[in-house]
Amino acid sequence: MAMVSHAENITFYTYHQKPPYYFQQREQGPGIYQSLVNYLNSRQTEVQVTLEFRPRKRLELDLNSGRLKGAVVGVSPIWFKDKSETRYLWSAPFMQDRDVIVVRKGQEFPYAHPRDLEGRTLSMPRGHYYWGVTERIKEEKIKVFYTDSDIQDLSMVAYNRADATIISLPTARYLGKKEFEKEWFSILDTPHDQYTRRILFPKYYKYEFKKLNSLLRNIQDDPEWLNELKKWGYEAQIKK
Repeated sequence: MAMVSHAENITFYTYHQKPPYYFQQREQGPGIYQSLVNYLNSRQTEVQVTLEFRPRKRLELDLNSGRLKGAVVGVSPIWFKDKSETRYLWSAPFMQDRDVIVVRKGQEFPYAHPRDLEGRTLSMPRGHYYWGVTERIKEEKIKVFYTDSDIQDLSMVAYNRADATIISLPTARYLGKKEFEKEWFSILDTPHDQYTRRILFPKYYKYEFKKLNSLLRNIQDDPEWLNELKKWGYEAQIKK
């Protein structure tokens, strides 16, 4: 949609360089975050939004120094040490999400709590925190192989080098279908964690926050947005 010339501009940054949230190569499709940007741009003319990837360390450095020229998409207050939501402006959630335990098919085990992973070997993305799991890894109750990508984590499980991995449900479904044989994996019934994805705005973006959040307040009730999310298995996800 063409924007009027006086529109404000803001960049949404993501450090989630993984499908289906963000695709580096445009020919793979827009991904969830780009679809969100397109949705917001199509429904108002005051703020033009663009999407860029930025590594988390650099993003946090700019954010903490007050130099970030944009907002952070797809995040939670807890991840940015703002549980009270006083350091930053937080949008309404634009989707529900969950982290799940993925195992090789035929090697399922009962899971209800991180303690059920004790004595097992996990493949995990380097630098990420998972409640109850990171602590047990430090206590050497869980063995871990650290990797640089979700594909590597799933490969470790596929070839029996790890018992399980923890991964977001949309990513597990996307990679399990696109990069591996579908019948290789099982997702355990109980998720490791459930949360909402929101947008973090530095407080100096009050105008942009107000304009865009007015749309985000009702986005999870918008059939058009829910249909967009269904492309990534969202309907089955929230019913499970």
